[in-house]
Amino acid sequence: MAGRWRKLLEQESEHQWLAIGIFFLFAILGGIAIEGTSTLAGVDVGAGEAAHDGYRVLDIVYFDNGVDIASQLTHTYNPSQGHYLFSQTSTDTVEMIYEPSGFDKGDEIRFINEMGENRAILSLASTQLIEITLGEQIASININTSDEFWIDDYQENKGPESAMMVTQESDGTSSIRALSYYVASPPLSNSNLVNWNNIVHLSQEKWVATGTITNTQSSDDSPASPSVRSAIGIIEWQGNLSVSPVLTSFSTGDEGQIHNVFSTGNSQVIIAANTGAYQVEDDGSINEIDIPSQSAVTDSQGKTWFIGHQGTTSIATFYNGIIEIEELAKPIPLEIEISEYESGMIFMHGMDASGAFEMMTLDTTIQDSIEDGRGFLNFAFLTFFSIVLLVMGWTVLDRFRKY
Repeated sequence: MAGRWRKLLEQESEHQWLAIGIFFLFAILGGIAIEGTSTLAGVDVGAGEAAHDGYRVLDIVYFDNGVDIASQLTHTYNPSQGHYLFSQTSTDTVEMIYEPSGFDKGDEIRFINEMGENRAILSLASTQLIEITLGEQIASININTSDEFWIDDYQENKGPESAMMVTQESDGTSSIRALSYYVASPPLSNSNLVNWNNIVHLSQEKWVATGTITNTQSSDDSPASPSVRSAIGIIEWQGNLSVSPVLTSFSTGDEGQIHNVFSTGNSQVIIAANTGAYQVEDDGSINEIDIPSQSAVTDSQGKTWFIGHQGTTSIATFYNGIIEIEELAKPIPLEIEISEYESGMIFMHGMDASGAFEMMTLDTTIQDSIEDGRGFLNFAFLTFFSIVLLVMGWTVLDRFRKY
């Protein structure tokens, strides 16, 4: 047996050097191709058949209903026409919800938040919410309260039974109130004079609120121009509507502007700002993330995508404590104002260098798939070398039998 193997290995094939040369050429060309496909695939620019094409998008919610065009509830603005609010469920199905007539009240739309199951909530008037169910109905909901306040943000914890809202009280102060089936609690005591902007659910009875606070105590600041810092608060509420929510933890960040706050779905909240980001854990601890951004989204897996300024050549991601930098084939062509995620797609709305409003999309499902250049090359390498190994194995076995 050993003699057969020794004799076989001593045989010199007349084609072995040609085969080795082809192998090295294939490896070199493959390496060049892999380097050329190391950028993110699935990036496209253009709104397609969306009704907001060419308009400035102030706020938008995307829904998943399995049609060719992404279903959406959109708030747009045109300086010569005003504010518009409409829903679109297909190419030809656009329902106008609000359009300016005389005095334009569209600028009083303070937020549009998706609640799940094709529901969205916004507010246009004091102590009132508007619930829009895509393609079905629009309902005005009056908050059960004896107080007067405006609603700046609204979020639910799995439904209206447990919800929170950021309010502007009648005395001009900013506060937070809890709700259960649209019955409001007393306001949070705002002893820190924070201007609260957003609130999201963290876990169980805990919520995360963000805003800004004016720092007049710092020795580095001029009394005439005090610094404005980001504020982060942990809010708890046990479900008793006669009791105000309680601020259990409070901290201030940098002088940056917070542009996105969202729950990742695993008892964590990500706060994205133009100077960096923060990760809020279930226990209330706050970790700084060194990723400045212009906008940000969290996908269905809990991965956060941080989008930079116009001209940026990469997009950073954060998942399970790990930061990764994804290179783009071309620089970001827009100054992104808002971005949303739905069904594997990241939708980014902003203005290009010429001043025109456009949309940029990124298909996150195409990464490392057969449609991606890197995915195709991986598949080609595996297929090619599997064939080579099978042929080599068959040849060795055939020659071994001959000796």
